[in-house]
Amino acid sequence: MNQLIWVNQLDQLTEAVISNFGLLRHEDLYFKPDANRWSIAENLAHLIVVNRTYFPVIEQIRNNTYKVPFIGKIPFLPKLFGSVLIEYVKPEKEEAKVKTFPIWEPTNFKEEGSILELFEKHQQALRNLRIDNEDLIQRKQIIASPANNNIVYSLDDAFDVILLHEQRHFIQSKAVLALLDKNVI
Repeated sequence: MNQLIWVNQLDQLTEAVISNFGLLRHEDLYFKPDANRWSIAENLAHLIVVNRTYFPVIEQIRNNTYKVPFIGKIPFLPKLFGSVLIEYVKPEKEEAKVKTFPIWEPTNFKEEGSILELFEKHQQALRNLRIDNEDLIQRKQIIASPANNNIVYSLDDAFDVILLHEQRHFIQSKAVLALLDKNVI
C-alpha cells in the first residue's frame, strides 16, 4: 500500500480509537463481555504487543544481522503468504476468528498507565517505523512472521497486515462498546 494512504489510514484509526473510547472509565475499558472475548483495553494491548514484535525485525535488517529464512528465498512463497494473510485479517472476515499465537496474547503487555495514551504513543512509533523504512519496502524486503519463522512475506505486506489487523480489532472493540451502551454488564 502506498505510504501516504497507509499513514492516513493509521492516523484515522488512531483518531477513531481515541474519539470512541477516550471518555470511557477504566472499568469500561476493561469490561469483558464474556470469557471468550477481549475487553477494549485487551484489544488495544494485543495490537501493541503484536506490532512491537516487528520493531526488532526491522532493527536487525538495518544492522545487517537479519537472516531471511530459506523458505523466504523461494520466489512465490512470500507473495502467497502475504496475500493469504492480508485476506485473512481483513476486518470483514470477523467470522474467521482463531486463537492468537501465545507471544501475542494481551497478557504479555506489562506497561503501566492509560492504555489509550500508551496506544496513541505506540501508534506514533508505528507511523514513524513505516515512514522511516520506505526504502526497505521499495526494495521488497522479505521477513518472517515474528511468531512463526515458516511464514514469510514482504515488509510491505507486513505493514498492510498490521493496519488491517488494527482495523479488525477496532471493530471488535466497538462491538464491546455497543454492549456497554446497552448496559449489558
